[in-house]
Amino acid sequence: MSQQVDAQVERAPTRAGRILLVTPQPFYEDRGTPIAVADTCRALGELGYEVDLLAFPLGEDIELRGVTIHRCANPFNIERVPIGFSAGKVLLDATVLGSFERLLRSRRYDVVHAVEEAAYIASLLCRRHRRPYIYDMASSIPAELLSHKILGNPLAQRALRRMERNVLRGAAHVVCSIGLGEHVREVGAGVPYTEWRFPAVTGNPDWGAVERLRSDLDIKPDSHVVMYSGNFARYQGVDLLMDAFSQAAKADPSLMLVCVGASDEAREGTLRKLARYARERVRILTRRPRSAMPDYFALADCLISLRPMSNNLPLKVFDYMATGKPIVATRGPAHEPLLNHERAFLCDAHTESVTQAILEVFRSSNRAQALARSARLHAQRNYGWSRFVGLVDGIYGRVINSRRGAVHTLVGQFLALGGQMIFGTDFGPEIMT
Repeated sequence: MSQQVDAQVERAPTRAGRILLVTPQPFYEDRGTPIAVADTCRALGELGYEVDLLAFPLGEDIELRGVTIHRCANPFNIERVPIGFSAGKVLLDATVLGSFERLLRSRRYDVVHAVEEAAYIASLLCRRHRRPYIYDMASSIPAELLSHKILGNPLAQRALRRMERNVLRGAAHVVCSIGLGEHVREVGAGVPYTEWRFPAVTGNPDWGAVERLRSDLDIKPDSHVVMYSGNFARYQGVDLLMDAFSQAAKADPSLMLVCVGASDEAREGTLRKLARYARERVRILTRRPRSAMPDYFALADCLISLRPMSNNLPLKVFDYMATGKPIVATRGPAHEPLLNHERAFLCDAHTESVTQAILEVFRSSNRAQALARSARLHAQRNYGWSRFVGLVDGIYGRVINSRRGAVHTLVGQFLALGGQMIFGTDFGPEIMT
């Protein structure tokens, strides 16, 4: 049985080392996985580690203490990689393999931190180079590909599950999104794991900017704003949100919906689907810098997250909880590890239930305020920056110290054996202590 490790509590001081962190995404972009990777790098830099970060040749170069960014080749001149499985991502993954191999050959790393499908590459390369790897598991890849036309068929799924099992069991540690722990326990067969607890976005809102936003978006002072933050990928339940909000807006004309994070294509496509009366009450904005999100959250009266088809906790929930605003979220493993009936309005993943949860927020203002306060207090106690640094410290300290301990034992055994063969005495342990 896999063992969940409370990496923050069970910390062991360790000499900082060199890390290779491989993330098969554009870096940096203001969205889920790149945000999580950047936070991890900042924590490692603060702890004194030297990090080589290998990423796709797309995204913004940012300065991170102790981090050198390397980028794989781009022989196909790919300019954009959408979220999820795509031909472009597969082609860039192939070039990651070559860069990954070259870095392992040229430098000596204490541990490799492999994000998402990079762990599948790490399971092959790290065995060859005798390096431990941490599997940073944002989702179960076989589950994510279940709806794919080819990779979702039973034969392909069996192969993918077998590969996932091997990758999990070969890892020195698995660090996964909250909600995936049960899956790791079932498949990982004893591998230690930790569920991420990310820090929320910080910063006080600029109230002048908030008022300008309200004016620019043509939101009346007496309107009630429901806000969604995130991309418009299918697993986010945006179609469900639009259907539920359309029904809620019929019952409560004061409601407005603001969505932040759409691509231009998703924005236009979503607006076209809406009936005219609903379209007048919906504002869809493209991605905004994460540093600007406190202003947008301040505009909201309610925050919403729907995950009808996913088991991993969305990163935005940490931010939502810290705002002190009431939250509407779907029931299930994607939310309930953090959000319960004491911290959020929970609903089922169908239109009527989501509609009623939205309306209930504004019909039960006292309860809404109580749930918002409870969620914020929980976030302040458990998801601050220092707690996150402690979590990272615990994970890396355990993996690196375990490896050093194994080397220490091996050398001791070798010296003991040599002493017995040459001198007829066992002096290995004395030399090693």
